[in-house]
This record gives sequence, structure tokens and C-alpha cells, in this order.
Amino acid sequence: MTQTLFPPSALDWLARSERQQCVAVDSHTAGNPTRIVLSGITLPPGVKTVDAARAWLRDHADHWRTRLVHEPRGGGLTCAVVPIETKEDGCDIGAVILEPGSYPPMCGHCMIGFGSVIVELDLLPNLWRDSETSTSFRVRTPAGPIGLTAHRENGRLLSVTLTNVESFVVGTTRGKVNGVDTSIDLLYGGDYYISVDAKAIGLSLDRDNATEIVHVARALRAEYTQGGVRDPLDGKSLDVYQVLFYERDPESAHRVKIVVVAPPGVIDRSPCGTGSSAMFAKLVTEGSVKPTDVVTTRSIIGSTFTVTAHAVRKGQRVFVTPDVTGSAYINGFLTIAADEHDALADGFAPL
Repeated sequence: MTQTLFPPSALDWLARSERQQCVAVDSHTAGNPTRIVLSGITLPPGVKTVDAARAWLRDHADHWRTRLVHEPRGGGLTCAVVPIETKEDGCDIGAVILEPGSYPPMCGHCMIGFGSVIVELDLLPNLWRDSETSTSFRVRTPAGPIGLTAHRENGRLLSVTLTNVESFVVGTTRGKVNGVDTSIDLLYGGDYYISVDAKAIGLSLDRDNATEIVHVARALRAEYTQGGVRDPLDGKSLDVYQVLFYERDPESAHRVKIVVVAPPGVIDRSPCGTGSSAMFAKLVTEGSVKPTDVVTTRSIIGSTFTVTAHAVRKGQRVFVTPDVTGSAYINGFLTIAADEHDALADGFAPL
């Protein structure tokens, strides 16, 4: 027996009053979720660029972020993407990224998920020729233009390569982490990461140690960001809120385990696209790997990305433009609705 996907009773409920419907597709990239908006959010006529859309959503329509990614519809890991029709900076489409606590400049797993949904649902028509096994397009993010290349075999999408923004080591200090005096790197891969070698501080990155990982990350973030964080080269104030622990494979410089902790204290299930970019820039800068090498980053649940350099530029720092490759899959489709009598219709911040 075939069941109706959207029964008349649901349509009747939606029509009874103004529900402010929003349709989205849910996906995951290496285990971390992304919710991509298909319809329902209408920008004002004068809002036509990514930066303007981000500012408008943040300042005038933040309820969309909280509805999409906060509990009870989302959670501490849920991220969303609002597509923006724009050709700015030579891009094919734009994207505003929504997270539980902010509107970040970039999110690697979100962009791999966004790219996969674009290809699977043909959101940018005429991307493929019949014989092609890969196709590329550009997305304008708040961090700048990024590239996405989709790879397929026998008509099936296999993976997406994110050509990220330039990534680099911001600076290195020393401090006590988990009671151990150690080196602390500040890395950038589209977002900023306080980065520490987990083995150096006696921290296991196994999934059964998740509570301790979050505890150490919270303490480190609070200590490191006390009084603000500034770029050591130009003194610019930096928005730093994530912690990246890493563990090098003793048998290969080309394998690294990465565990990123984001506020309020949740562990990225993926190896983190911007975190993997930042880590690859660190490895290239310190000479552990060559730019042409391929590094596999592994998450706390065992999912993986591969990273290599698309380009390298040397100035006051070593700037690496990474290619991060991973796979994303559609989980389902969602119609979000708000009941006017529901005090929690706009969601509440994840615990």
C-alpha cells in the first residue's frame, strides 16, 4: 500500500492560519548535518548580495536562524544554508550560513553538502554534459568566493571537492592546557581555530572520551579568548570561538585525526572542512608535508576528508588554498511551520 507523502490533513492544517512555511532539504556531510533552504525566506527588494543578505537576516530576521537550527527542530550541531541568487565576484550562486550561535563566514561541511544538493536537485541547471564525470561552479560566501567540483560515476554523485579560501597559521603561543604547558596555534581555514596537539596534553580523542574533550575545550577557549584575540601582524580583532584538537598518525604524516569543538560545547561529527583546511595549512607551513601531498583527516566517528593544495602563496605568512574532498548525502525533506500559539515556535538555544 502506497501512503500519501503529504496528506490532505497536513495541507488543511497549514492553511488554517499563517504558518510561515519554509521548505528545506536535510543532508549530512561525513556525519555532520546541513539544512538547505529551498523556499520560504523572502529577502527585501534591495537585498541582493551575500553580505547584505547576511546582515538583513542577522539584524531583522534572526528568527529564521533560530527556527532552522535551534531546538526543538535542530540542535547544537545543526547548520543551515540560505541560497542567494547572485553573480557577484564571478560566482554562480551565493550562500549565507546559519549556525546555532552565529552567522559564520564559512563552513566546509555545509558547502560540501550545499554543493551535493545543488547537483542532486539540479538547482543550477545545465551543469553537466552527458559525458562529463566532473563539473565545477563557484559560490560566494561571506568569507569570499569558493569553488565546488562535483565528481560522478555512471550518473551517481560520488564526492564534492571544496576549493576553500586561503588558509594559514595566524600565530603560535604557549600556555597551560589540561594542566600541561604546551604550544597553542591559532589557525585560519575560513574560520578561526585554537589548535592543540591532543597527545601533548594527554587527551584521548576517542568518542568515549567526548565529555572530557568538551570540558578541556571549554576551559581552553575561555582562557585563550579572555580579553579578546588580535592578529599579531595587524592588531585586528578576531572572532575566535572554536577549538581544534588534533592527533598525528605515528605511522604517516599524511593522516591526522581532527576533533573540533564548537559552542555551546558540541563535537563536529565530520573532520571539519575549514578545520581540515587550517590543519593542512599548518602542516605545509611547518614543512611536515609538501603542498602537493594528499592528507587524510579523520573525525571522531571515523569519517574522512582528503586535503591537498590548490595553490600556495608566500608573503608574511604561508597562504594555502586547500582542496577538501568529501561526500554528502540527502537525508530527507522538511516543511517548517510556526504555530502562532507555540511559545517555542522560534526555537531555543541548544543546551
